[in-house]
Amino acid sequence: MSTLLNFGRDVQGYNAFAPLTATDKYSATLTSGSETHITVPSNASKWIAVFSYQPGSTVWVDLTGGTAAVPAGATLASTTSEMIPSARTVLAGSKISMITDSVSAEVGVILYAIPSP
Repeated sequence: MSTLLNFGRDVQGYNAFAPLTATDKYSATLTSGSETHITVPSNASKWIAVFSYQPGSTVWVDLTGGTAAVPAGATLASTTSEMIPSARTVLAGSKISMITDSVSAEVGVILYAIPSP
């Protein structure tokens, strides 16, 4: 069973982001230029993906279903990859692709199922 995203309340009654420990966790050690990806599970329709990265590394993440790519030039160009995103909403069955141009980078992805209304 996947962990549902459930906001706690602080002492003043406000929502606080303090989720339970997730059961859907992924990790990898990326090497320069080698892409890796996961497919978001289908036992919930929407998820929150929370990313973690080795300090000092540069990681590019593609959440569009494509393959993550590092920048290829000195001018700004259109891309589908984001550098070091913290958290994003993703849909079941979608692809999360990661790549680094660092020598290596340890990465983690934790998924929280969003409860259906």
